[in-house]
Amino acid sequence: MDIRFETKNSFYVSGYPTETTEASLEKDCAILREKYESKLRSVSNRFFFASYMSKDGAPVLPMTDGGVMIYLFGVEAGSQTPVTEGATCIAIPAARFAVAAVPKGAPILAAWHEFFEKGIPEIGAEIDMNYMFYFEAFDENGACELWIPVK
Repeated sequence: MDIRFETKNSFYVSGYPTETTEASLEKDCAILREKYESKLRSVSNRFFFASYMSKDGAPVLPMTDGGVMIYLFGVEAGSQTPVTEGATCIAIPAARFAVAAVPKGAPILAAWHEFFEKGIPEIGAEIDMNYMFYFEAFDENGACELWIPVK
């Protein structure tokens, strides 16, 4: 797994969220993508899946008890204004990230597990547990990168 560090300025992701669990994650993300990709593609061909825990509709720290896992499928936005009708918008704060390229054809959920269990420890990074978001970024060719906030 190729991993690099990158500092990213704050930005907005506008799109469509779904409440999910690890067991139904792949199916739920596929449904989101099927339902909204063409609508979002009218804005950009670079997509994000931002994941976070939510309680009462607001993002909370990942370790907070009682939250639900949310995946938001969207595109980068220039402001907090949703880019398409019915979309929501979240602010992703600036941070330093460990970034891993997902090998072409590899299952993304398995890549996340490898990144957390092997990749992060191998590079000696510490995950920033006070940061609320993890995300997947897809370029215009569909290549996927995983982004984890690190200290």
